[in-house]
Amino acid sequence: MWLRRLLVTAYGLEERSAHTPAEVDWDGLPDGCVLQLHWHRTAAFRALLATRGFSVVVLARHPLDVLVSILHFAPHEPQTARWLDGEGGDESQLLGADPASDAFLAYATGPRARALLSITPEWWAAANARVRYEDLVADPRAELGRIVAELGVEPAVAAAEAADAVSFGQLREEAANLHFWQGRPGLWQELVPTGSALAIAAAYPEMRRLGYRVGLDAATARARWRAVAVTPGALAKAS
Repeated sequence: MWLRRLLVTAYGLEERSAHTPAEVDWDGLPDGCVLQLHWHRTAAFRALLATRGFSVVVLARHPLDVLVSILHFAPHEPQTARWLDGEGGDESQLLGADPASDAFLAYATGPRARALLSITPEWWAAANARVRYEDLVADPRAELGRIVAELGVEPAVAAAEAADAVSFGQLREEAANLHFWQGRPGLWQELVPTGSALAIAAAYPEMRRLGYRVGLDAATARARWRAVAVTPGALAKAS
């Protein structure tokens, strides 16, 4: 929703959102709008977007941060059950759960979370513009400017100005259902036990394709070792 509002502000467009493509009044959409949808990349949906001239912007976020966010959000918003039209179940098993609970682990490695987390990898390679939530938080001005440049459409408001006008804190104050909670990248590392995090990561090999990891993989470990280790030859030269 933050990214949606940033684009709305930058381009001076109307905004729409829906749980499913069937809920969208496609013929009644304004000439210019930002439409937020979390839906599979089906041929029918792609055709709808192409016919209406939409560009696709895909947002990625570390799956474990997404799952922690869902865990906190679900008790405050019953409409989560409508996400993906209920594919894979709902969030009822998360009520009263915490990140160290068996219920959270079962949800996070089960069919419901699998369905929800499958959407970003489906769209990632084919998007007109891609953005990582972590990068957006780190530098909203630069990331919004890059997205605007990749879309190739002149904004109504400069990206830096639009980014300054739409803060996460401002949106938090507007939302009555705690939709905007912490917003901190890497929060999962403070809340999810290591064993659970590794089990969840094992259930989502797509994490690596999107550039997200849990723990240290062998290739990265070797690269870091090469960067810090002093070889005998180098030591002899130094002395």
